[in-house]
Amino acid sequence: MNVTIARQPIFTTKQTIMGYELLYRKDLDALDAEVFDDVSATAQVISGSLLEIGMSNMVGENKAFINFPRAYLLNPSGVPLDKNQVVIEVLENSGFDALLLASLRKWTNAGYKLALDDFEYEPKLLPFVELATYIKLDLQLLGRDKFMQQVEALKGFKVKIVAEKVETWEEFNFCEVLGVDFYQGYFFERPELISKKATKVNSITLLQLMAELLKGENLNVNELESIVSRDIGLVHKLLKFLNSPITGLSANVDSVRLAIVLVGVDQLKSLTNLLLMSELVGDRHVLLETILLRAKHAELMSLRLGHKHNETYFLAGMLSMMDACVGISLPEVLKQLPLPTEFINAIIQRSGNVGNVLDMVEQFSKGHKVTSTVSVDDLKASYVESVEWVDNFLSRI
Repeated sequence: MNVTIARQPIFTTKQTIMGYELLYRKDLDALDAEVFDDVSATAQVISGSLLEIGMSNMVGENKAFINFPRAYLLNPSGVPLDKNQVVIEVLENSGFDALLLASLRKWTNAGYKLALDDFEYEPKLLPFVELATYIKLDLQLLGRDKFMQQVEALKGFKVKIVAEKVETWEEFNFCEVLGVDFYQGYFFERPELISKKATKVNSITLLQLMAELLKGENLNVNELESIVSRDIGLVHKLLKFLNSPITGLSANVDSVRLAIVLVGVDQLKSLTNLLLMSELVGDRHVLLETILLRAKHAELMSLRLGHKHNETYFLAGMLSMMDACVGISLPEVLKQLPLPTEFINAIIQRSGNVGNVLDMVEQFSKGHKVTSTVSVDDLKASYVESVEWVDNFLSRI
């Protein structure tokens, strides 16, 4: 598995680099972004730059301009980034309303710089301009006349103008005469693709970790350590994050527990959220909902039936659909995990109490006749409760 990110430099009038825009790419063969999910694309750019390639390798000491979709802009605490290096790009389709304005104020109050991308100024957008440090104007989209009007309209504000899609020497001269501060486009350099082999994190581990982190006061550090320790990919990313400039730490880490303590619950939650979102491309978000729904339904039914170790039923529900996630047969998936043979048999052969509960929740979810003697009312009630739990869980990550 490789992570691929494109970077395009942003130049000063003296044609020295002041920063790079970091862009999502599916792989090294991708000619453009091919973005199907803005949130997932941004998460992959951030996680790839931060936890795989390294932000210093991507931009050095320069600024990193990263496109943020509205969903991320409305969640200021959800992304672990260096406020001194990263510039948050607010996309033109973000919906410039009161809710977005309030969220952007939180970003700027936290010390982040904002860039308004593909922007077109009009008086009602004044509050957004006042928050911005950079405004990016698309020369090709606006045309020279409208571009000039935009530059003139913005001269009274304390913002730096970035001319985007500058493709010829004549266009560069045109922008320079207008007093534009920075430049980006094919005239200077096309986006450069940077790729590196990435460590894979198990989606099950991430879901279990997030579920534990959302327990609030009932959170158990021993359980966090146990979950993180199961996945070498997650351990690697955690240590990589600790070693990044954003943490400001220089301590030597000799245990997973110490790494968790140094990162802290809030940052660990942000990292887990980031990794989860980077996994959810296209229809994978729908798949995640389905998996969580079966897992929670199995857990709640085990409670109603008076079974012990209810968390086992939750895990069994998740694992019973892992073949859909990884694209190989369920026996092959489970064989790769450190699971008791009895537990594997319960999932595959539907043996014992665990297998019986899995059977009934699967039959119910598919609209089939439930072969167990369990109350259908119990199945319905627990299903509704599971739907509510899944909606709440996903809204919090």
